[in-house]
Amino acid sequence: AQSNGIDAPVNFTAADSIVYDAQSKVAHLYGNATVDYQSMNLNSDKIYLCMDSSLVRATGTKDSASEGGIKGKPVFALGNDKYESDTMAFNFKTKKGLITGVYTQQEDGFLTSEISKRNDKGEMFLMHGKYTTCDNPHPDFYIAMSRAKVRPGKDAVFGPAYLVVADVPLPLAIPYGF
Repeated sequence: AQSNGIDAPVNFTAADSIVYDAQSKVAHLYGNATVDYQSMNLNSDKIYLCMDSSLVRATGTKDSASEGGIKGKPVFALGNDKYESDTMAFNFKTKKGLITGVYTQQEDGFLTSEISKRNDKGEMFLMHGKYTTCDNPHPDFYIAMSRAKVRPGKDAVFGPAYLVVADVPLPLAIPYGF
């Protein structure tokens, strides 16, 4: 293992350009950028890779012609888990991350949240999440969760939640769920 704790090669590419700042030791990747490390793959329009701390940060680029006004949103895959997001930051060494605007498929449903944290066990902690079986980006119905813990491929536990149909919250609160 190397002194910085990275024990495998980090491969990165970019379609437009790669700018390396030797003083800060940060690589800026622009245009369909990709970072691969072990079983982790990250693809985004812009990626910032800090060589010293093993941190990687990805964002899309504002583009009025693209869906949602952003092109090249980050797509993060680790093993069998795949997440689409607005922005994301991830640490290779600790396997921890912070994701905003996450969208992922879990079993037969789809899960989104405003802010998500991923720990080293692969568990996701969500704030202001939605779970639905509707594959439409703006679903007709969903369970709105104030917070949740998701163990991919296993289970999800959530706190106060309620059902929303056609953008109308139903007066039926769920104190917790599993």
